[in-house]
Amino acid sequence: MKTYWCVTVTIFDSGRVTAAITASKEADYKPESHFTGTSRRDIYTDWFDCYEDADAFVKEAKEV
Repeated sequence: MKTYWCVTVTIFDSGRVTAAITASKEADYKPESHFTGTSRRDIYTDWFDCYEDADAFVKEAKEV
């Protein structure tokens, strides 16, 4: 089993962006990434193989 890290990025219609590592999960296979769109925001959940990649993605998303 391997540990996978989930990053949730929320992009609001106003342009504000939030991003954070929101979960970790031990599994044999990497969970699927997911997208949800609402009337006021888009929410992306992306899974990463290592914490460092997830953390770098969070930092990059906050710079946009």
